Amino acid sequence: MSDTKSTSPTWKVILRWIGITLLVSLLAGIALLFFMPSDWLRNIINKTGSAALGREFAIEGAIDINWDWTAPNVSVHKLRIANLPESKNPNMVAIDEIDFQIRIWKLLKAELNLPKLNFTKPNIVLEEFSDTKKNWDFKTEDKSPEDRGDFPVIGTLSVNDGKLTYRDHPKKLAVKLDVDTARGSGLENQQDRYKLSGQGILQDQPFSLQATGGSISTLRDTEKPYPLTFDLKMGSTRVDMEGTISDPAKLSGMNAQLNLQGNNLADLFHLTQIPLPPTPPYKLSGRLQKQNEIWKFQQFKGKVGDSDLSGDLSYDTKREPGFVKANLVSQLLQMDDLAGFIGATPSEGTLSPEQKAQAEREKASPHLLPDVPIDLTRLRATDMEARFKGKKITGTRFPFNDLDIGFNLQKGVLHLDPFNFGIADGTISGTLVLDGQKDVPHVQSDLLIKRLSLKQFFTNPKFESLSAGHFGGQLKVKGNGRSLADVLATSNGRITLLMTGGKISLLVVEAAGLDLGEATPLLLGKDKSTDIRCAIGDFKVEDGLLSSEIFVFDTTDSNIEGNARINLKDETIDAEVETHPKDMSIFTARTPITVTGRLKQPDIGLDPKQLAARTAGAVVLGAFLTPVAAIIPFIELGLGEDSDCKGLIDQARKHAEAQPGVDKPKPQKNQKKTQDIPKP
Repeated sequence: MSDTKSTSPTWKVILRWIGITLLVSLLAGIALLFFMPSDWLRNIINKTGSAALGREFAIEGAIDINWDWTAPNVSVHKLRIANLPESKNPNMVAIDEIDFQIRIWKLLKAELNLPKLNFTKPNIVLEEFSDTKKNWDFKTEDKSPEDRGDFPVIGTLSVNDGKLTYRDHPKKLAVKLDVDTARGSGLENQQDRYKLSGQGILQDQPFSLQATGGSISTLRDTEKPYPLTFDLKMGSTRVDMEGTISDPAKLSGMNAQLNLQGNNLADLFHLTQIPLPPTPPYKLSGRLQKQNEIWKFQQFKGKVGDSDLSGDLSYDTKREPGFVKANLVSQLLQMDDLAGFIGATPSEGTLSPEQKAQAEREKASPHLLPDVPIDLTRLRATDMEARFKGKKITGTRFPFNDLDIGFNLQKGVLHLDPFNFGIADGTISGTLVLDGQKDVPHVQSDLLIKRLSLKQFFTNPKFESLSAGHFGGQLKVKGNGRSLADVLATSNGRITLLMTGGKISLLVVEAAGLDLGEATPLLLGKDKSTDIRCAIGDFKVEDGLLSSEIFVFDTTDSNIEGNARINLKDETIDAEVETHPKDMSIFTARTPITVTGRLKQPDIGLDPKQLAARTAGAVVLGAFLTPVAAIIPFIELGLGEDSDCKGLIDQARKHAEAQPGVDKPKPQKNQKKTQDIPKP
């Protein structure tokens, strides 16, 4: 779907000009042919052609004319047109022989009529060195036909052993094609058709193609669409097209069936310049249309990995850079198929051999965070406005429901807005920005977590008593890097999580505190639950180091206190969680649980050095009420003063008043309203 505007003067236009030049030369010298030697005629034609083109034009072989006053037959041997000095090929056009008939009397109507036109071993090289320098741009005013009827009238055309080379140096495109004529079939079984086949290099990727076009008579027939078939293979990518073009002179009015398949949608960038994310194997089919410079892939549908995908896409190639607009829908989305969006590799489902091998390497790697580089060349190649909706999500251990993501890419800056994930009957929403204008990309996120149901995260029957609780929060982080791992390793910001209401498994609380007296029977029987008064987690992120400033989990049975340090540079964790039961279970050891080691496979153990005597939960709570006081305004706005956190807020406020070193947070100017704060 790349822009063909700049290459409209094709080899057919060049041949048309050659025919006109020879015709004019023939008429000018027709009275002299009986008296002058052929060398003289050659010199006249060569000088005339070279002056008209501004480049060397030469007929180096014989010119044979079989006279017929209605349609003489002309044979020209060894014709060539020189190339530009920048090219490695000395000749742009080199033809062993051109053999044609011409109806002289049609010239009185300014019509070029060739009952026969045959080419033997034509070798044509078309090259584009820049937007303003192409080797087919001549001084001549002659341009490509404006209408199908403007093409020369050709009775039969044949090409024997033709070679066509096309190079677009800025786009790293090089194509070498064999050009022949083939007998048609059906209504065209007596007419010649174009047949192209060959190999090439595009963006350093090898490909092969075959194409067949309609006959010359069909090309001139303005009442009949021009038929065209096209088959391209590039690695695992295959593009098949079959349809018609209403105006082949302008390559407009295309209406064709387009089938795409391959191992990775991202590979289509080499053909289209559209920056698609890495995906599992895909197969898509739809209608390809083109009006003026806008391509449309409409009502397409198919599979990407194990997910269905349908939608419409348009590509405006007249804009600089090109502009893509798309609406995409998946009725049943396999979550693993989205792994490429964050630089990860799918690990399950339909995978290509390369993806299977990469998934095994990632599984064996000690690293957890994706380290695939962000491709800035692709990010800057094309602008885009796209919307992707997943109606139902499957294949994940998290309770995702649906998604709705907008992609706005302008001049290398990608905005994901809206960014909405439905999860656990709540939402994760906000914006993500990837700025790829500089050599080191900048990523910024601002996400709100609203009313996620706690129960949906615990599907094990042991925890069936979980109910009603909701949690929310905010994730506001930014960083710089060439991959997701690099961005997180340099990130700064804050992560805050809040929870109120509902119940949590007593088994989880008691087991965390090693309260064996109560945990043992729970392991053997049905789980019980305890009311949650309030839970607050506030984490600061500085230069890739995530540190907990507040971790409070207040239930009717226990208070849980913890702290954690997660180093995103080396992907390690050092965390400690301690439970303070409010009852008098005789087996409570109150030994802290530690989590240390690498993020991908942490070690969980006990820290007997921190073993201490039982302390009442209310007393222990006071030790970490000071930092809670610092975010009271946020809690009150996010949860409301009437929430189950009210008791904890009151205690924190009193504790702060008793501590002269603790400053009360001042109200912010133009503070956001309650609905702007994540609300569980």
